[in-house]
Amino acid sequence: MNPLDQLKDIHLPTDVSLWPLAWPWWLLIILMVLLPALAVYFSRKNRWRKQALQQLNQIEIIDKNICIQQCNRLLKQVALYRFGQSCASLSGEPWLSFLDSKVKHALFMPEHLEFASAVDQPDSSLDPQSIKRAVATWIRKHRC
Repeated sequence: MNPLDQLKDIHLPTDVSLWPLAWPWWLLIILMVLLPALAVYFSRKNRWRKQALQQLNQIEIIDKNICIQQCNRLLKQVALYRFGQSCASLSGEPWLSFLDSKVKHALFMPEHLEFASAVDQPDSSLDPQSIKRAVATWIRKHRC
């Protein structure tokens, strides 16, 4: 008897399947879908803020009274967009208190108290540049 006749054929294992995927592949697929979606969400979420700051930069300081009126109008537009009609009827010191209540540190009440009545009293001693800085800070920092 030949000993080689007693050997059995070698059985190869089955081919490795591509399915089901291993967990690192699932993680990669999820990240590939989630990261672009988050990027689009956050860019759209803050688009209004960029537009408001662009409008503020377009306000010129040639005429102090017009500059202050346009800054106040822009603040009102942003507040109406962000907080709804609850702030539509506010003016004067309640308006400034409302604006200051939406930021961590008060921007208008201590230094820019004249801003509350600047629309009605055109000859105020307000500095339009400091008002524009305060408006820009409020647009960037306010929270709902």
